[in-house]
Amino acid sequence: MWLLSNVLFEFTIYLIVDNITKFILINTKLFQLTINCLYNFISNYTHHYSSSKVLIAKRLPEKYLYSYHLKLTNDLRLQQSSLVQLLPRPGILKLHETTCSLNILLQSLASLNSFYSSLQRNINLSRFNYDPIVSTFLDLISQLRANHHTTEYKHANTLVGLSSFISKLSTIYPDLLTKPTTPDIAELFQCITDALNQSLSKQKLVYSKNVIGQVHNQKLTTLSLDFLNRMYIETEAQLHNKVTVDNIDAQTSYIIQYIDLTWLLHHIQLGSILKHTFSGQLLHAYCCNKCSHVRFCAEPFQILILPVSKTTITLEQLLSQLTKIEDVDSISCSYCSSQTNQDLERKSTVIKNGTILTKTIPTLSPLVNTHIQPFDQAVSSTANISIPLSTHTSNLATSYKSDRMKCQTLIANFPSILCIQLKRLFYDPVSRTTTKLNTNIIIEPEKILDLSHIHYTTWLGLIDSSMIIPARYQLTGICLNSSNNFHSSSMNQTNSNSKQYVCLYRTDNSQWFLSDNEHKTEINEIDNICRTLCVTENCYLLFYERCS
Repeated sequence: MWLLSNVLFEFTIYLIVDNITKFILINTKLFQLTINCLYNFISNYTHHYSSSKVLIAKRLPEKYLYSYHLKLTNDLRLQQSSLVQLLPRPGILKLHETTCSLNILLQSLASLNSFYSSLQRNINLSRFNYDPIVSTFLDLISQLRANHHTTEYKHANTLVGLSSFISKLSTIYPDLLTKPTTPDIAELFQCITDALNQSLSKQKLVYSKNVIGQVHNQKLTTLSLDFLNRMYIETEAQLHNKVTVDNIDAQTSYIIQYIDLTWLLHHIQLGSILKHTFSGQLLHAYCCNKCSHVRFCAEPFQILILPVSKTTITLEQLLSQLTKIEDVDSISCSYCSSQTNQDLERKSTVIKNGTILTKTIPTLSPLVNTHIQPFDQAVSSTANISIPLSTHTSNLATSYKSDRMKCQTLIANFPSILCIQLKRLFYDPVSRTTTKLNTNIIIEPEKILDLSHIHYTTWLGLIDSSMIIPARYQLTGICLNSSNNFHSSSMNQTNSNSKQYVCLYRTDNSQWFLSDNEHKTEINEIDNICRTLCVTENCYLLFYERCS
């Protein structure tokens, strides 16, 4: 009996242990199965919905592949996987061929951090009743900047519409975006800033920090327009026929005051912070070869136009040529001219197309822009192209005809955003043909551009550190023009198939993108891209932001 009880007890224990073991094994398999299911689910989800960088090796649908349909981007070096990402980012919906330049310009403007910050600080939609184009433009730039940060694959087919902005811009410039013509991107930039400036100028004028920061006499920034005008007349009278090559050092204070006054008066006449952002000032110094009298002319600019020759050159070298001494035949010296009455006539400063046209003949000669001459009328330069007037008076005085004047141009004040136009297009009114120079312009996108050496204080020999204005710029946008020679009725109006624009722009996290209307492509090696012929031969409009 005892033995039977012992056997039953052991059998019961065995059944219990066996069932527990089976239960554990079964649940372990269920747990592993559950883990495997979760792992497969997460893997599949990550595989299909992760960022584009994870999907570089995956074959993408054809509609999402970047289309290199432009001649400009046919260069195989631009299509290497090591240089660009295959996944496109959001672009702008191209309504028709003539909006190509507008699309590219807006992408470039949206990448300018200081420009966008200025818009946010100075546009108060709740307080002021602006023209509808202002709010539409601000909303459009905000959308584009938001898309600059988009990395999700699901947003790759999202496009930004332009129809609302185009309709409002067309009410101001009816012929600007008409279908038979393609506007030049530089002309389009001027039109947009003019339209926005006209609406924003209704606000109370406030000088931008960049404007105030370059005025040597800060008391001038607190004076009224009438007082500034009176000071301008007095300063002009002091400089009139009194500055020569020999005594220019003694007149330095009046020259600086003249530049400060014209700088402030120009921005008062602009009437809006918007144009303050892109506004700079050139100083032209005209020296008579006969009497050695020097006259000054301050010229404001929104776009710094640099002529392109047929020789390969770097952008830094091209900018240095801005200061070369040139021979000017179209003006005469008021001091030694026989037409005294005409030379002594003084006219007030007027505004035309957002710029000051200085008409004060005695001191400021009629503006002669020797850097925007037609190709067949280019002004020849002297042998000493990079040396200031004040250091080469003896050589220059004997190297020119007595009825000519020599001119040197320097930068008087720097813009917050420097817009450079490389003048590649030359229009011949006889043949009605626009010729494009495909000269290689070497651009280093990651190099800081320092323009301090072409500031007028360097020319005057002002070595005081407080007088030297730092001018260091970082490249933010490159607009490329891939047009060839074509027939047109004017310089700025061309057949819609003649011009194609593409831009390279930098976002605020230093990532570069290539934008071709409806497509945007991430650039991994911008230095290599900028060394390709499609960039060096077609770079046309450059945007540089001033470093703080």
